[in-house]
Amino acid sequence: MRSVSAAYWEACALHAAVRTGLTAALAQGPASGQELRQRLNLDQRGLEILLRALLVLDLLRLEGGLYHLNPQAAPSLTPGQSTDMSHAILHMADMVKDWAELAQCVRTGRPVERPAHAGPGPNPERQHFYRAMRDIARQQSRGLAGRLGLQSGMRLLDMGGGPGVYALTFSQEVPGLKATVYDLPGAEPYFREEAALRPGVEVAFLQGDYHRDQALAGGPYDVVWLSQILHGEGPAICQAMLDKAAAAFKPGGQVLVQEFVVQVPGHPCAGVFGLNMLVNTQDGQAYTQEELMDMLARAGLERIEYLGATKEGGPAGILRGWRPA
Repeated sequence: MRSVSAAYWEACALHAAVRTGLTAALAQGPASGQELRQRLNLDQRGLEILLRALLVLDLLRLEGGLYHLNPQAAPSLTPGQSTDMSHAILHMADMVKDWAELAQCVRTGRPVERPAHAGPGPNPERQHFYRAMRDIARQQSRGLAGRLGLQSGMRLLDMGGGPGVYALTFSQEVPGLKATVYDLPGAEPYFREEAALRPGVEVAFLQGDYHRDQALAGGPYDVVWLSQILHGEGPAICQAMLDKAAAAFKPGGQVLVQEFVVQVPGHPCAGVFGLNMLVNTQDGQAYTQEELMDMLARAGLERIEYLGATKEGGPAGILRGWRPA
């Protein structure tokens, strides 16, 4: 029990290593403690204690007086690599202060109240969120198009697709796929940023709000892909979203839903994720496989199936439902 209650210590050590720029600096090459302190403008005592902790956690190695990233951890901590998870780590770090209020959220059923961003320029926490979703999607999306049966000539809508990693990856893997990302205007810069890294891959961005729009524009589609957006809403809004998705594609088309799927026993991340929604949203939660399948059925879909985990051993799974021909 003590290891569980103190687990945040280790997480916060990793967060501090990324927030201070320590991991990014070591991704450029080995360095001494003095070099790191001067380059990053850190307190000597604070840095020494953090470095010692990171050595014990096996995130760093010390050889010949120089600190190195553990080779196994380096791909996830090296900015610019497709495997980099630094922004996902920063997103988790942003939420630590909110998770500290979890007990109060359980008492009231309400999320943590946050002041509006008042500083100049973009909201750093919002930047971390979008880029975290990008980093995670990069790991999840590769090789998925073939498993889902996507084919050239199909029209796909990535509903609430944010940076558009799934639509872009699917289009890269299936030449001739006609994909559109549908999301709020604030997501478009992150989509453009990701699209610029994939020259020759054509994906459209359609501004919209699935809360307010009466119907999804640009259809009919062959496939509507909803990845990790239902958990941010309560059951009624989820049902309305799926109803709109089902109405936006052709007879014989399909809705694909990727979500954290709560199962007992099951992946601990999926089980605990509902608490993250309690802290951060008004009505969101993690759903069971049965609840998600029921929503798809209520949207008029049939031949509903659970395709299993997106990645073997991972917390996310995929469900599919077909519109009657």
